[in-house]
Amino acid sequence: MEETLLFPSPNWFQTSGLKVTRDGWLIYGGPSKSLCLLQPLHADDQGIIIEDQRFKAHFLSRAHAEKIVSVDVSPRWPEKMNLLTGSADGSVKQWNIEATEGMYAIKSTHSHNTHLNEKEEVASVGYSDDTFAVTVGVFGNIVKWDLNSNIVKEYSNFLKNFRPTSMACSQHIQLNVAIGTKQGLVFVLDLNGPGKLLYKVRAQDEEIFNVSWCPQYEVLLKKSLQESDRRTNLAKRLGNIRNIEPEPENLNKSGRVAENFDKSVKESENLNKLGKEAENLNKSGKEAESLNNSGREKENLNKSGRDKNLPEDSFDQSVVEEEDLFDVYKDHEADEFGHKKFEPIDILVKVKEEKVEEDFLSECNKLKEDILRRKNEPEPTIQSLVEALDNTHVGNGNETNKSEDSDKNEKSQKGCESSVHVQKHLLATISRHGAIRIWSKSGKLVAGGAINIGNKNKKSGPVTPNLLWLKSDVLLLTDGKNQLLECNPLKIDCKNKLEWKLVHTYHKTGLYGIASNAPKVQVAEESDTNNWLVWTAAQDRNLVCYSLLEKKKVAMYNTCGGFIYNIQPCPYDASKVAVAVGDGAVRVWEAEVTEDETLRYGRVLSYWQNVQGKVLTVAWHPTRENLLAFATAEARVGTIDTSGKNERPARTLTPALRGGVYSLCWGEDNELYACGGGECVVYRVDKPDADPTPLKVEWEGRAWSLSVVCWRAGGLLCGDTAGAVALLDRAAAVLTATAVFSKMIHSIQIHPEQTSNSNTESPYKNMFAVCSLDKSYNIAILEIDDTDKPSLRIWKTLSGHKGTVLQLAWSPHHDGRLMSTSQDGTVRVWDISTGACTSIFGGGGVGAAWHSAPGPASTALSGGADCALRAWSVDDHPADRYIEVIQESKSKKKNKDRKHGKKEENGALEAKKEETSDETNEVAVTLTKTKVSKKFLLPIISKQLTECNVHSVKKLAKKFLDEEVENGDKETKIEDDNIDTDFVKMFGSTNDLNEILDLEMDKHLESHRLEAWTMLGIFRGRVDDVMQFNARRDRLCPFLVSQAPAVSPKYWKDVMTMYLAQMDRLAANQDTDKIEARSYGGSAYRRAALQLSVHDARAALASLAQLRLYKEAYVLARVRHMTTAAEGILREWAEDSVQNGNIPQAAVCYLALGDAYKASTELARMNNQEFLKLAADLAKAAGQHTFANHLAEKTASIQNGVPEPEDDLKPLPTRMELLQIKAENLEE
Repeated sequence: MEETLLFPSPNWFQTSGLKVTRDGWLIYGGPSKSLCLLQPLHADDQGIIIEDQRFKAHFLSRAHAEKIVSVDVSPRWPEKMNLLTGSADGSVKQWNIEATEGMYAIKSTHSHNTHLNEKEEVASVGYSDDTFAVTVGVFGNIVKWDLNSNIVKEYSNFLKNFRPTSMACSQHIQLNVAIGTKQGLVFVLDLNGPGKLLYKVRAQDEEIFNVSWCPQYEVLLKKSLQESDRRTNLAKRLGNIRNIEPEPENLNKSGRVAENFDKSVKESENLNKLGKEAENLNKSGKEAESLNNSGREKENLNKSGRDKNLPEDSFDQSVVEEEDLFDVYKDHEADEFGHKKFEPIDILVKVKEEKVEEDFLSECNKLKEDILRRKNEPEPTIQSLVEALDNTHVGNGNETNKSEDSDKNEKSQKGCESSVHVQKHLLATISRHGAIRIWSKSGKLVAGGAINIGNKNKKSGPVTPNLLWLKSDVLLLTDGKNQLLECNPLKIDCKNKLEWKLVHTYHKTGLYGIASNAPKVQVAEESDTNNWLVWTAAQDRNLVCYSLLEKKKVAMYNTCGGFIYNIQPCPYDASKVAVAVGDGAVRVWEAEVTEDETLRYGRVLSYWQNVQGKVLTVAWHPTRENLLAFATAEARVGTIDTSGKNERPARTLTPALRGGVYSLCWGEDNELYACGGGECVVYRVDKPDADPTPLKVEWEGRAWSLSVVCWRAGGLLCGDTAGAVALLDRAAAVLTATAVFSKMIHSIQIHPEQTSNSNTESPYKNMFAVCSLDKSYNIAILEIDDTDKPSLRIWKTLSGHKGTVLQLAWSPHHDGRLMSTSQDGTVRVWDISTGACTSIFGGGGVGAAWHSAPGPASTALSGGADCALRAWSVDDHPADRYIEVIQESKSKKKNKDRKHGKKEENGALEAKKEETSDETNEVAVTLTKTKVSKKFLLPIISKQLTECNVHSVKKLAKKFLDEEVENGDKETKIEDDNIDTDFVKMFGSTNDLNEILDLEMDKHLESHRLEAWTMLGIFRGRVDDVMQFNARRDRLCPFLVSQAPAVSPKYWKDVMTMYLAQMDRLAANQDTDKIEARSYGGSAYRRAALQLSVHDARAALASLAQLRLYKEAYVLARVRHMTTAAEGILREWAEDSVQNGNIPQAAVCYLALGDAYKASTELARMNNQEFLKLAADLAKAAGQHTFANHLAEKTASIQNGVPEPEDDLKPLPTRMELLQIKAENLEE
């Protein structure tokens, strides 16, 4: 069984980027332009983690060329497991999830590039039904996509200059969509046939962030004729602040808008009469008691109004006019002249009683009684204060608590008159600043409100309000305070305002996503009984699952926004596991270990403060509790105190390294070893401000470039970039060293001295495992022999991986059990006693570890490029049952082109098709124009270097090997074969260089390559010879004339005279055909020659080296006597040769630099006996006898035909065999 503990993180601030299916699948766009699916696991299945809700993550990397901004799920899920994704590059795809033998494969079935062709980002995607999907681009293009026929139809005339930001497809009416725009308008369209605009309204003056349809088509809207108590309390507090009483409210023309009562009395005599009548009624107490049942204080005024039913919406009319109470033609009859006389309506108003002013003595008595009452009250306890704080309203600390508000609301509802109206096809919208609007089917504003999203003018980061219409009477909202809010859109007050309340505040920052497993189409009966779950995503990288029915948090899951590079269990606390994540934070998973030694999920703490970079590795202190060290890709090293319930800021140490720090280990006491950029330093953690001490390792006269360090009881193990391993004592002195691989050591892990399943010391306590970047993909098990003189020997080699081995981890519970991760996407478990691979996990991983708890002894943790931490049992993944599942997200044509190696031609063209920036086009044109021939100037040298073999390298290495023979190695013999090795002279003395260049120029004349002869002459500085040569042949041209000023102004004048004479001759002979443009090898050579004419030789060298014309650049530096520049060109040439796989040419460059050891390390990459023998001889000549012996052993093994260590795994079945097995199972 496989379970996911840390999920991939959803893309931030995508309001439509998270969806939940009816059966609990979570679908969203994740890191690395990926598509993430979280599969719920059955509670009955026995798993590693004992929880009711568990998930398994499916990760499809590079699902699109850019990040996924919107997703949607098919209405027929799970019958048809289809989903829709839209990307920032404009591409839209439909995916299908196929289940085969308990495994899921994600495949793309449909796609359209309409938005991609229009160079616009996808704003939103959605299913209208199982047949049609609708997509909207940010430039206003609407696409209706017929999924059965895979035909798209574009609508570009509806939105025109408006910029869509959100879209929602109606679940009730086919192809009815609502679109919110950046300008604040909402469009409701019918895309059936040619399409039509149903209505458009200006919802707000700001950007619409999201829209959502009501899950029930027809609902009952209850409107109260009283204003909400919350608003009355707010008005009262505001009046107290201003030292005035709350102003009474009257009805306006429509009976809903309040006016100032005192002003209306002065302006109208009729209202004065009504006021007196209301005052008389108030004195009698009969009508006043019926109007004052809400339980308010005497100072508050009751509102009165006329019961009026709002008109219902209609299917036939697109716009419903509001009823005018003062319409003079309302009761007009056809046979009546004029209109019927208006009859006034009595309005009952309660007037505030006048306060009786009290004298000073009575006020003092009241104050005295109040002081005595407060004095006799008991002092509040801590528990009562905590309960009062919990019950305090979240919006304002001075407001009354929830229970009081609810009691008041219940009391007010008893005596409050209300009206009920039928509404159909309601739509909800929310704007940037939290304004909420509810719209009817005809486009009429039904209700509105606003939530507090903080200071609008404060630039504290992006704020993404969002909403989801969960049930007919539940509308979920998010605000800038990172709270999930809830309101009932079917209950409004006399001003059509909504009331909201708090749901939860489990997120810390940036709440932006809401999703639920509630069905899109609901009926009234099921909406009240089902326990639908609500999922929220926030910038704190937490996913929260909440139950509205039970009003409690079901679960909280942490997510990762980057690769998982390293996993380290705590050596003394089995419940803690540290995870290094590439999103700039360190995760610490604190599991709950029960009495029966089972695991519960527990919690995850994320430490991000002062980390600031990709975390590459972590290390627990072996004895000091809760002290964790970390290192980042920006060479930042620090420590974290993991004690406590909350995350604490990290403490960074003095920076001393460069590049990424991939290796950390604790030494004695408070020493911390950090390795990065080929260097190693030692920190004193108890002195964080002190500079670290560099650690230097030298062996056989060569300073090592360290890549990894590992502490053991007797000292330190370290590996270098050349594949060697050294054993150091406590004083950092090298005791012994050996060469294990030919490339950089990537990981060293020492076997534990004792395991939890044994009472004695482990027989493998002196062994350690080593892996490297070597292409053999092997793991070497080395043994430390401390009997007489410390020595290292290779005990066994493990083979089986098909990619570079990345990390290793020994089991703390079983002797000789080793786990390894690799670039081939597998995690393997080895039994080193037999050398066999016992388990293969295909979930991929860069980091891996064993869980420290002794109960789940076979539980492994792994994570990598899928940005997920997975827990699995090695017993459930035997090696003989491993089947590789490949997720294909790209076309077969591209993969085929890449297999054939067409990266520079077809590969580059296909990769750039989806990019639309002008800079990309310019780069492509530039690359086309700068193609040059590398055999134009030096054809002889180019040919010999291309055919470079072991004898050619020996020719250049002769001086090193001759020195070795003189030093007493009589076995070394240099064979002098008759092979063209004239190119060696270019690395010799000045005379040798001129000799080979003269040979090149003679070859140009024989082959009549006059342009090449001319350019080589300019490079050598023979400008006069070049001018005289071309003048005799009437080949002078403006380019050659431009070289003359480099000599002198007088010489320039003489050349111009020759050029004018040439032009007169050609004009007299009518031989103007000779006046033609000549390329002289192309723009690259002409550019370098022009730079030489202005005496800028370094710029000329840079121009040639930039175009990989290293031979020409080296020759130019030599003839201009620029020794330092020539050495730099040789180093660049060697690195480029290694990257292109031309190892002999790289060795030639290093030999020309006089670095025999570096040449031997490059030749050691090859599996050719002659090259390996030559590399061993060069290593001996450089004094590296350990490395020479390693190469000699490798040469002997190849010569004797020693087979590679065989893997005990059975060969994987072919596709045909798998199909046959599947057919047999179906027949059974």
